Amino acid sequence: MIDVTAEVRRTVRAACITGLGLAAVLVSGACSVAGDPHDALVERSVSASAFPIEPGAAVTRVAPAQLPAIAGDISGMPVGAQIEPPGCAPQPISALATDTVVQTGFGGAGAPGAPPPAYTTVITRTTEPLGEVMAAVARCGDYRRSSASPVVVTQRLLDQVPPVRGAAVAGYTRTDASPGVTPVTTTLLLAQRGDVRVYATRRTVGDIDPTAAADPALVTLFQAVAAVGLR
Repeated sequence: MIDVTAEVRRTVRAACITGLGLAAVLVSGACSVAGDPHDALVERSVSASAFPIEPGAAVTRVAPAQLPAIAGDISGMPVGAQIEPPGCAPQPISALATDTVVQTGFGGAGAPGAPPPAYTTVITRTTEPLGEVMAAVARCGDYRRSSASPVVVTQRLLDQVPPVRGAAVAGYTRTDASPGVTPVTTTLLLAQRGDVRVYATRRTVGDIDPTAAADPALVTLFQAVAAVGLR
């Protein structure tokens, strides 16, 4: 019996190497993914079972039209935002549907009256090393962001980040505080291999210890997105 999948992969690989006109390769951009020229990022997704959500709750894959807003929220650089000082501007996440896959779901209820935490995964392509993100976090512990309203941003590196074999890893917290509004804190775990980077994030309303280790549910989600995104 012929392994059709293997035959297709060998054909794609040959087209990538020789530059022969294989329409499917040109359309999908399959040759451009570092580490695996057969697989497009849009085909990668995290199992809903990896998300720490309530029974019966849904994990949503973000639609292409919503990617600019969601990518901006996760990176800390919303569309149209101004950063002061400018050198503290966070590294953006690509909002192209061919480059980025985002999934999100809500966890169990938090403190009484508080909304449940939002868990999000990102698989994206980037040309920037992960070390630059972390250097910016270390350099810019506090800065200001202006968009819909003025925000004071405080970010801190995590002391402990789960390892991912063959990949660079990093983690930090970012707290957004506006006058008269309860702070919102996002914990981000990141891993990168080649030009593919993954994120697992937990967004909560209220103050948290910025140096505390990531909660076990977020670590599990991080391991899941790394396994799928960096395969």
